[in-house]
Amino acid sequence: MTGAELQAIRKSLGLSATRFGRALGFAGTTNTINVQIRRYENGTRAIPAWIARLAYLYGKHGIPKQFVDR
Repeated sequence: MTGAELQAIRKSLGLSATRFGRALGFAGTTNTINVQIRRYENGTRAIPAWIARLAYLYGKHGIPKQFVDR
């Protein structure tokens, strides 16, 4: 998965980088999560396979409400 594909999934779900990161399971400050997701999206860091798979599933089936609102 490319950064552009990850970003497209996030945007199609209507989520900020921080909320998408939290749905993927990232913890920490808003800034820390935001920076990490942005690095994946702009290609600075490689996207781990587990994130790519989970993002793909979220893109196809949506994100369970309990994961978006944490």
